Amino acid sequence: MKRLSVFFLILALCVLSFIRVDRLRKARTLPAKLMLLPSKEMTRVISFGNELLLAQLIFYNSMFFAGSLDRPPAMIDQRELYHTLDAVTYLDPYNMDGYYFAQGVLSWNRSLIGPLDTILRRGMAHRTWDWYLPFFYGFNQFYFLKNSKEGAIYLKKAYLLNPENTYLPTLIARLHYQANETEVAIAFLEEIIRTTPGGALQEWMKGRLEAFRIVSFLEAALVRYQERYKSRPQSLEELVDGKILRAIPQDPYGGEFYLDEKGRIGTTSKFTDVHKKSKGSGQ
Repeated sequence: MKRLSVFFLILALCVLSFIRVDRLRKARTLPAKLMLLPSKEMTRVISFGNELLLAQLIFYNSMFFAGSLDRPPAMIDQRELYHTLDAVTYLDPYNMDGYYFAQGVLSWNRSLIGPLDTILRRGMAHRTWDWYLPFFYGFNQFYFLKNSKEGAIYLKKAYLLNPENTYLPTLIARLHYQANETEVAIAFLEEIIRTTPGGALQEWMKGRLEAFRIVSFLEAALVRYQERYKSRPQSLEELVDGKILRAIPQDPYGGEFYLDEKGRIGTTSKFTDVHKKSKGSGQ
């Protein structure tokens, strides 16, 4: 009986010791840290020909670090993430995960859009079949940098690589319009419609084409007004009053065309069917 009591006492002490050690181990767990890397050129040198393996190790370290955070990374961490992901894609320019992860963690910091786009250009030069890379680049241009023309150029490249992205043609045309390239938008839609089988998608693009043709018509009317009266009109109604137009054309989307504060043609529908549907439901 005495031996049994001693056994259970030792067992209890062992269990308590294990619990204590486990608590200490968890309390002293060090937070995940990014690898401290030299320049990407020097990193390639010290890889001793194992660039692909080292690139993958650095990528996993970057991913684990970002996954260990309970809040968005601080600015210094974001810059370090850029440095490591730049090294990943430099060592292995075909590393798909490096590009996609970089877009996900770096794109929402406007100061890092330029460096991020440098990484994406590297990817486009090597992964020439990957439509995501020009899509990411184009998205960064028009959404974050407000460069509609550059955005349209790269979204068009993404669409040509993957024509199944049926939402892209009208977005591309809209960006050309926003970049004061209405005729380019019209030519692009005409070509897409010509090569697209009939159906709902083709009809959708025909509606956008009709609207942009009206915009082009109104833009030409603005030029004629300016040539005749040596001044810019303050509203589209002045084109009618000045005998340039008989009437203001109707927006096929159900809105009303107008001149915005920059003297450009706009519409209350914003080239969507929402306005038309809301008017129809109110009747």
